Amino acid sequence: MLVISLVIGVSAFAADDKKGPRIKKCQDAAGKWHYGDQADEQCAQSKVIELDRQGVKRKEIAAPLTEAELKAHAEKQAEEEKAKKLAAEQRRQDEIMLATYAVEADITLTRDRKLADVDTQIRSSEQTLKSLQNSLKRLQTQAAEEQRGGKPVSAQTTKTIANNEAQIAKHESLIKKMQKDKEAIRVQYDAEVIRFRELKSKQVAAPAAASGTAPAKR
Repeated sequence: MLVISLVIGVSAFAADDKKGPRIKKCQDAAGKWHYGDQADEQCAQSKVIELDRQGVKRKEIAAPLTEAELKAHAEKQAEEEKAKKLAAEQRRQDEIMLATYAVEADITLTRDRKLADVDTQIRSSEQTLKSLQNSLKRLQTQAAEEQRGGKPVSAQTTKTIANNEAQIAKHESLIKKMQKDKEAIRVQYDAEVIRFRELKSKQVAAPAAASGTAPAKR
């Protein structure tokens, strides 16, 4: 009975030791150690260690993050969130591409059609530009004749010349923009062809990987 009582007493002491009051221990920024129930308040920016009555470490409370660490953590989370959104958008674009184009030739046909549309607009602007340039020459000739007659160039002629020059500048700028648009279309669809090939290659590779066989080489 004495042995049983002793075992029960030791077990109770051990259980009480685990659940009983803890002593907190921490080292502040100056290197000074603090002990006691309120040690964590004295070491607000340090790691806190909880000890039992026997001095055995039972728990460790990590030091709070510094301002720099909090900023770095927030930046990392923002980057991860951005990466997730980009990945989701890429998946959406891939799904649209595969639903839109059955074969690679469909992409090049779409590209060529868009390039042809821009070429049509360029030719139209070039024709308008040529007409405006011819009109400007006539107006300039008229202005020169007025000056040779000893008269100042009329306000109407001056205004018409200014308007004509503005229209010429507008169409020249528009033609340059459309030439850049053509290059952007080529770049866009070249990238789409590359991505389409990658997606189709993955579609072929997936069943082969599942069956444990390599896709046949062409």
